[in-house]
Amino acid sequence: MRFLPHLRVLPEEKIENYSSDASVSSADLHEEASPGSKDEGTKVEALEHENQNTNAVHGGIPYELRDEKGRRWWKFFDEFEYRSNSEYKKSRNWYTFLYPNHTTQTKAERRLLYKLDLMIGMYFLMLCWSKSLDLNNYSNAYFSHMREDLNMANNDYINTVAISNVGAIVLQLPFMYLLPRFPSHLILPIMDLGWSFFTFACYRANSLAELRAYRFFVSAFGSAYYPVSQYVLGSWYAPDEISSRVCLFFCGQLLGGVTSGLLQARTFQDLDGVRGIAGWRWMFLIDGIAISIPCAIIGYFVIPGIPSKCYSLFLSDDEIRVARERNKRNQIKDGVEKSQLLPLWSKKIWKKMFLTPTFWVLVIFDTCSWNNMTAFSGSFLFWLQHDHDYSVVTINNLGVLPACLGFVFVFVCAWGADLFRCKWIFMVFSQAMNCISCAILIKWDVSNSAKWFAFLITYFSVAASPCLWSFINDFLRLDPQMRAVTWIAIYTFSQSTYAWIPTLAWKTVEQPRFKTGYTVSLIFSAIYGLWTFVVLYFYKRHEKKHALGNGIILYNSENGQCAPEFVNSQMEKRGDYYYLKEADSDKQ
Repeated sequence: MRFLPHLRVLPEEKIENYSSDASVSSADLHEEASPGSKDEGTKVEALEHENQNTNAVHGGIPYELRDEKGRRWWKFFDEFEYRSNSEYKKSRNWYTFLYPNHTTQTKAERRLLYKLDLMIGMYFLMLCWSKSLDLNNYSNAYFSHMREDLNMANNDYINTVAISNVGAIVLQLPFMYLLPRFPSHLILPIMDLGWSFFTFACYRANSLAELRAYRFFVSAFGSAYYPVSQYVLGSWYAPDEISSRVCLFFCGQLLGGVTSGLLQARTFQDLDGVRGIAGWRWMFLIDGIAISIPCAIIGYFVIPGIPSKCYSLFLSDDEIRVARERNKRNQIKDGVEKSQLLPLWSKKIWKKMFLTPTFWVLVIFDTCSWNNMTAFSGSFLFWLQHDHDYSVVTINNLGVLPACLGFVFVFVCAWGADLFRCKWIFMVFSQAMNCISCAILIKWDVSNSAKWFAFLITYFSVAASPCLWSFINDFLRLDPQMRAVTWIAIYTFSQSTYAWIPTLAWKTVEQPRFKTGYTVSLIFSAIYGLWTFVVLYFYKRHEKKHALGNGIILYNSENGQCAPEFVNSQMEKRGDYYYLKEADSDKQ
């Protein structure tokens, strides 16, 4: 048993409490079968009480007393103004931004981050690489005689992509229920095994209809990857660490784009016709058996769950304590007992989500990020094939160049966001560059070198994604159930637009120019860049509301306010910061 993932119970935690919680959870699952249960109101009150506690004063945490008198207008652009206090900012040297220990001031914090990066950071990179490889192989296979073998014509290419996207949307919705209730080290590997099987099955497709069915299920089983990975990453990393880790995750997607072309080129060259199997079929075989299935098995052992319910074989008890202490300092509520979860059909959940302006602001934000992606349109490959006399192998090899540069773009945006604690400026910059790329390609009648430049910077369209997902994670950190429901609602809505907009904008019959596609991408990219300021406004408002939980005691003497009474009665000053008195701290 000790060699298999199991719920970690620390010595100071009473085992009998876990057994009693388990019995209550079972009863709650039974009660959830009856909408309008009399205990639903009790659960709501418990959750509201819990959310209020996240904005309370806690022992052992330094608090900054801040007078807002004379606050300058340009402070609006200080993204972390209310997200963390000056002690938190000063306790991290710039060169340690990847591995700080400013929350606990111990080596154990850095050691925890090292381990997390090796476990979930590198694993999600590997898994995203596998997923991206499976998805990118469709484009490479299309240009490696799959089109001819399956008699694909007109808009069959983009319509097949749309059908597979529907599969991801349909099977994503159940995770609203599953994510807060079941451990991620079980959910993700099970779904990945299904994804691996249907990737493998693509090799035997003998008709377009059969291929579309397999691609539908590949995307359906792959639907768990994004919500589960973001849920896990948001449960372990601080707000000024997560963009860099989502960057690792996203680099797996870029790596898939790079290696897919190179592997497809090599496979086509060496295996085309071997044992009577076409080269493009060999690629699906290799992906499914040699890459995807091992990734699923590894995931069962390395995904640690969440700090409050850790299943890791590799983290020590002290490191789990450090993770929980970090979450307490960073106002991250990573999990909740099943007994406190509302039924998914409860009106409370849906009213709270749909009647919150932030939800709609983030929906628009994510929708723009999905539909500005010239990088994944396949337009570069179409141009290489149409305007150049290149062989299949050369097209596949050259096709990886934009993705290779994409690594640089993504690292600059994601690492810069954490280094400077400023996501918005890198998001605006990336979208400005994408607008330049789209503008050149819309004009089209430009020099060959200008087109090369425009195609090579297309990955700026996706470079802001780690920052986007970090923003969403931070907005939703206070309520685990709402985080699961809202994350998937946002992702499902925006992805659903990606299922039909490309069929109108990127019609295969318009290749290689795709004027409509670049125009649509330019519009979404411009809105994306401008909408970043709207998101920043709501983010600042959200963090100001929860400033006390972030270690900041606010007042404005300009409006006649003075420091809250509890500062004098319950807190003591040590140096420049205030701490809860020990007697009061013991009561917490």
